[in-house]
Amino acid sequence: MASGILPVPTDPTLLADIRRYGKFDITGCYQCGSCTLSCDLASDSVNFPRKSIRYALLGLRTPLVGGLEPWLCEDCGDCTIVCPRQADPRTSMITLRRFLCGQYDWTGIAARLLRSRTWYMASLILVAALTVVLILGYHLWYMGLPASQLTTALGLEHMFPTITYYTLVVILFPFLLLLSRVLRIWRLTMSGEHAPASAYWSEAWASLRHAVTQSRMRKCPSEHRRWIGHWFLATGTGTMLAVKVFGLRWFQTDNIYPIYNPQRWIGYLAAAFILYGGATVLVRRLQAQKEMRPRDWGLPILLLLTAVSGLSVNIFRYTGFALCAHFAYALHVVIATPMLLVEMTFGKWAHMLYRPLAFYFQAVKERAAQQIPAQEGAGYAV
Repeated sequence: MASGILPVPTDPTLLADIRRYGKFDITGCYQCGSCTLSCDLASDSVNFPRKSIRYALLGLRTPLVGGLEPWLCEDCGDCTIVCPRQADPRTSMITLRRFLCGQYDWTGIAARLLRSRTWYMASLILVAALTVVLILGYHLWYMGLPASQLTTALGLEHMFPTITYYTLVVILFPFLLLLSRVLRIWRLTMSGEHAPASAYWSEAWASLRHAVTQSRMRKCPSEHRRWIGHWFLATGTGTMLAVKVFGLRWFQTDNIYPIYNPQRWIGYLAAAFILYGGATVLVRRLQAQKEMRPRDWGLPILLLLTAVSGLSVNIFRYTGFALCAHFAYALHVVIATPMLLVEMTFGKWAHMLYRPLAFYFQAVKERAAQQIPAQEGAGYAV
C-alpha cells in the first residue's frame, strides 16, 4: 500500500446492495473520466460521477455513504451522452441517491419502500385507507351523524377546528422525522472534517438562498428549461406547506372571499405552480421511463392530484355545490395524507432536505479547506 494512504475496508456486498435500489450497470466502466470532464458542475473538490462510481466498484461503503457527490449532481445526463462504454452514469447516480436515502433513515422504512414496489404501493394504500376510516369515524362517531346524512349537503365549518390539528400533525410529523436525520447525515459526511463553527455560520445564508432559488441547476447549460419547472414546483409546494402551517385558520375556512383577496390568489398561484412544475417533471420521467421506478412516479402524480382536488374544493364551494365540495375535500385529504406521511418522510420528497443539506455541507467543507491547511495524506485514494 502506498505510503500515507489510509487502509479502507472493502465490502464485497456493496454493489449488490446498491442494485436493490435500481439500475447500476457500471461493470463496463473503465474509469476513463469522460463523464466527469463533461460535467459543468464537477470541480477539483466535487469529482462526480466518477468518484462515487469508483467507490461502489471497489466496495468502499464508508466513503460512499459519507460522500455528498450524488446530491450535487443535477441529473442533466451529459455524462451518459459522452460515456464511450454506454455505462449510463446518470442512471447510476439516480440509484445512488435512492441508496443514500435508505442509509440516512434510522427507522429502516425508507430502505424497504425504495427497494420494493410492493412495500411502496402498500404503504400508500394503507395510509389512504386509514385516512378514509378516520373521515368516516369523525362523521359517524365523533359528530354522531347518521349514515344517511353522509350524502347530504353540509358546510365544512364543523370540521375546521379538528382538521386544523390533523393538518399540522401530518405536515409537522414528517418534517420533524426528516430533521431527526440531520445529525446522522452530519456524522456520516462531516464528522471527520473538523470544520470550524465559523465555516458553518458563513455558509448558512448562501445555502438557504440556493434552496430558494435552485440556482445551481441553472449552471447546467442543458438544464435551463428544467430549472423553470423545478423552481415552480418547489415554490408552489413550499408556499402551500408554509400557508398550511402558519396560516391554516385563515386559509382553511368556510368564509367566501372576493377573487382579489390574498386568501384566494395565493392558493390559486401556488396550485398553478404545482400543476406546471409537476407536469414538467412527469413529462421528463415519461421520456426517461426505462430509467424510472414506480417510486419515482409517485410524488409528481400525488402532487398533481392534490393540487387538482384542492382546486376542485374551492370551485365547488364558490359555485354553490356544497355536497360536491364535501366529497372533494375528503378526496383531497385522502390523497394528501399518504403523500405527506409516506413520500415526504420516506420517499422521493425527502430530497427536499437532503439536497440543500448536501450543498450546505459541501460549501462548509470548501470554506474549511480555505481556513485550515489540509493534513498531508488525509482522505481516500481512488
